[in-house]
Amino acid sequence: MTAVAYDLATALRIVRQAVKDKSYRATPLGELVGRYVRWCRNERGLVDATTIRDYESTLAKMSLTLSDREPEEVTLEDLRGVVDLWADREPRTRKKITSAIRSFWRWVEDEGYVEHSPAARLRSPKVSQRAPDLLPQAVDTQLLSVAETNRDLLALICLLDLGLRKSELAGILVRDFDSGRRTLTVFGKGQKERVLPLRGRIVRALRLYERTPLRHLNRLPEPDDYLIYSEWRKGGKVYGAKPKRRIPGQTLHRWWYEHLQRAGLVGQHVERGMNMHRSRHTFAVALRRSDGVDLGQLQHVLGHTDPRTTEEFYGHYDLSDLERAMESFARRHGE
Repeated sequence: MTAVAYDLATALRIVRQAVKDKSYRATPLGELVGRYVRWCRNERGLVDATTIRDYESTLAKMSLTLSDREPEEVTLEDLRGVVDLWADREPRTRKKITSAIRSFWRWVEDEGYVEHSPAARLRSPKVSQRAPDLLPQAVDTQLLSVAETNRDLLALICLLDLGLRKSELAGILVRDFDSGRRTLTVFGKGQKERVLPLRGRIVRALRLYERTPLRHLNRLPEPDDYLIYSEWRKGGKVYGAKPKRRIPGQTLHRWWYEHLQRAGLVGQHVERGMNMHRSRHTFAVALRRSDGVDLGQLQHVLGHTDPRTTEEFYGHYDLSDLERAMESFARRHGE
């Protein structure tokens, strides 16, 4: 089958509407995609709404493109045609698309809907190694100086000093902190659990947060409160909050950019160009350059399932790494 070609704007509009009203599920593949999305949420343990929406959007587009195909009729060439709908996008984007399609078809095979996955031999494009995007130097002081509450201060330090993903920050409950042992339990992708040691300023920020009443609620944090939660504002004043409700991803995105705006790191009303994930990259690069830290330790701290992910982003060496190596060499030779 030849894949239907859409211009990007048309394709996005069709898929957004189909995901919104679930009309794509009227197709043979769409019905399975709906079941797969529920499985991802309820059994695989994906809680990040943005990740689930991205998966569903990709697979909805596949379902619409192959709307006349029954699952057992889909071929490898069909799926290559689907991936080709993103032909004008960067290799990194097409790699994510390919990964989502392969994951879906593995599930279809595991559930017994098809005998063999047609995506088993679908290959991802090669992605050239590049240095990750980092936050500007000395950003810590600027960001932390504009935190309005001890809660905001602690959350920002969690990003800067632990390299958390946005979804991981959104999922932190007060009980996940253990101030006695100085640890934080983080639930990453697929609800995979890892325990991170807390040292330095994050410990001080945690103790300050634990003994300070929450804004507007006038009570101390409770174990089942989320660290970050939505606050309702009017005229710049907070008039309501629900700390036991997980914050939506878009609201957390705005929270991040509000701090960037107040710190003068982006212009007023700007909400793109310096996303939260840069704090994760900045932390990882700094930790990678610390004495005695290897890629295995970095993989655990970041919660990467596949060590190749850690190697791809942080296994390279830049000029500063080489400068330190040469300085060490010179010292050993008495220079």
